[in-house]
Amino acid sequence: TCIARDHLEKIMKFPLYENQLTALPKGVFDKLPQLTRLYLESNRLSALPDGVFDQL
Repeated sequence: TCIARDHLEKIMKFPLYENQLTALPKGVFDKLPQLTRLYLESNRLSALPDGVFDQL
């Protein structure tokens, strides 16, 4: 799925579960100021970078 950049600032819920994610880069959520719910369960994340949620 592709999300247009002009819609990023409006996203409030972001379901990323069951995607086999192994890493989240620092700043990945910086353009999502309205994000209130983030679903990351059932991925392969073993660690998160410092500050990954700082802009939320």
